[in-house]
Amino acid sequence: MAPPKNIIARHVAVGAVCLLVFFVLTLGAVGVWDAEAVDMTLNHAVAAWRRPVLTNVMFVITSLGDSAYLIFMGLLIVATLAARRAWRAALATAVAFLLLPFLVSTIKGSIARIRPTADLYSGADAFSFPSGHASNSTLIYGTLALLAFTSLKGTARWLVSIGLVLLIILIAFSRIYTGAHWPSDSLAGLALGAGVLSALSCVLIHMHPTPDTARTTTLPLTGFALTAPVYAWYALPFAHTFYKALA
Repeated sequence: MAPPKNIIARHVAVGAVCLLVFFVLTLGAVGVWDAEAVDMTLNHAVAAWRRPVLTNVMFVITSLGDSAYLIFMGLLIVATLAARRAWRAALATAVAFLLLPFLVSTIKGSIARIRPTADLYSGADAFSFPSGHASNSTLIYGTLALLAFTSLKGTARWLVSIGLVLLIILIAFSRIYTGAHWPSDSLAGLALGAGVLSALSCVLIHMHPTPDTARTTTLPLTGFALTAPVYAWYALPFAHTFYKALA
């Protein structure tokens, strides 16, 4: 039985809106409209919120968007799909997970926008638009939220899905708080990641996942619950050194 066309149409519409938002923000990043003035105003507002305790919280949250941890989570999701013999879903998910970082890196190099804190990164990573943390977190954790929402039942499906969406938003905000990105960088990352996630969700829905999806969700969620605190604890001292202006 094929999935209802209106479900796929909604995902396509969401993806189109996200990519439109990304396009508008890209125009701002290259100077077609004055994104810098808005970014500066918002950055000053966020700077006024900085407190030692909140800074440590933001260090923990931003670490969960690190490429090393997202690679681990991405591999866990794809490996679990493959272990459940959902070969096409595993392949589509792997392609999306590999494609997005390439897109982000290419766009960053093309636009070459300087970060608010200019000396944080070197090479291609020295550029800020769009936020890789925001875009890749949206795709990885968004995929996990999608699997959870379509497989878990009752209150659990809402708690897990909303919790993961909240984590994505907090990671995007943490990039602004730590001075790693302008607000429009983070918003563009969210929009780009959500656009790719919408495309992936259309593919996964079209494949019509079986009830085994419930077991497919359990391992990545358990892996995240067990490893996220450990990785955050490990990354916290590094964050204090890396974001030395805030530590």
